[in-house]
Amino acid sequence: MTAEDTQLEIRKFLKKLGINSQQQLHKFIENNPDLNELNISVNVSVNNEVLLDFEDRVKITK
Repeated sequence: MTAEDTQLEIRKFLKKLGINSQQQLHKFIENNPDLNELNISVNVSVNNEVLLDFEDRVKITK
């Protein structure tokens, strides 16, 4: 596998992650209509090593 192949696989993974997480967040908002804000935390680990620990708040507009 070349470095380009690896980059392509990583891009595929991140695209799937983005699509799936967006769907889950929309579903969560639909199931919790009284929410005004989301506190979101994402942790990315590779081979048990934490590479990214990201937190953010998203205001929900209705």
